[in-house]
Amino acid sequence: MLCFFGLGGQELIFIFLILGLTIIPQMIAIVHIVRSTLENTLKLIWVLVTLFIPFGWLVYFLAGRPKV
Repeated sequence: MLCFFGLGGQELIFIFLILGLTIIPQMIAIVHIVRSTLENTLKLIWVLVTLFIPFGWLVYFLAGRPKV
């Protein structure tokens, strides 16, 4: 049995799933926004949406990403 701060295997798997499904795509979206060709005000708005709205990164990838 795993013991990391009193957490078992199931809890650690759950934590890594949460990290993998929320925080990592959020960081990828923020990097993409900063490197994009959007105007600075739109960049700021999209970064705020990505940070403060749950699954805001998904909204950005579906609707806000500039078409190339």
